[in-house]
Amino acid sequence: MPESLPSQSDPEEAPSVPAFAPPIPWLAAGMDEEEAELTMGVGLLVREAALLEYTLHGLLVHLAGAPRAYAYEAGGTGSFFAKRCIESLKAIEEDRVPSASREALLEVLERCKEQFESRHRFVHGHLQFDHESQQWLTLKGRRGKGARHAEVRFTTSSEPWELAAGFHWLQEKVLWWDIKLFGEPGDPDEGEPAYVSVKR
Repeated sequence: MPESLPSQSDPEEAPSVPAFAPPIPWLAAGMDEEEAELTMGVGLLVREAALLEYTLHGLLVHLAGAPRAYAYEAGGTGSFFAKRCIESLKAIEEDRVPSASREALLEVLERCKEQFESRHRFVHGHLQFDHESQQWLTLKGRRGKGARHAEVRFTTSSEPWELAAGFHWLQEKVLWWDIKLFGEPGDPDEGEPAYVSVKR
């Protein structure tokens, strides 16, 4: 059974969000609690997705044996890095990545691709409140030849938080595999673990 993505914590157990004064108040004018929750969730989603994207790039660099990390496929996206990692992993020699590790890592990478697809609705789509149904929805153009209508999907203020938690879980998994397969000794004097992922 594949390990499930983390679910939301019980609201009674979760820490409260610190109150703050918006740096640009008019951007938050008229925002109710639900919209504030949704807006912060999208921000967390973007941050966690960006960290996974960065970690996937590091894994790809190691799989490809690239000597200069920041000069190798540096302009790619998270979906692109996940796809390229899968391609590289399938082609890599057995002595570098054993079959058992390969299958487990491939499963994680496939889930990364799915997670980025879910993120696209919030990052590249338009969030709008539908007064008739009293729900939030995302409007996003469809990809593919012959697509004529927008993709419309109802959502909740908690969904971006759940996606952010999923990205966090996947980033930890990818980093764990990167260290397991390509890790270098850490520096305990600097508070580092025994092995770390190094991106040069």
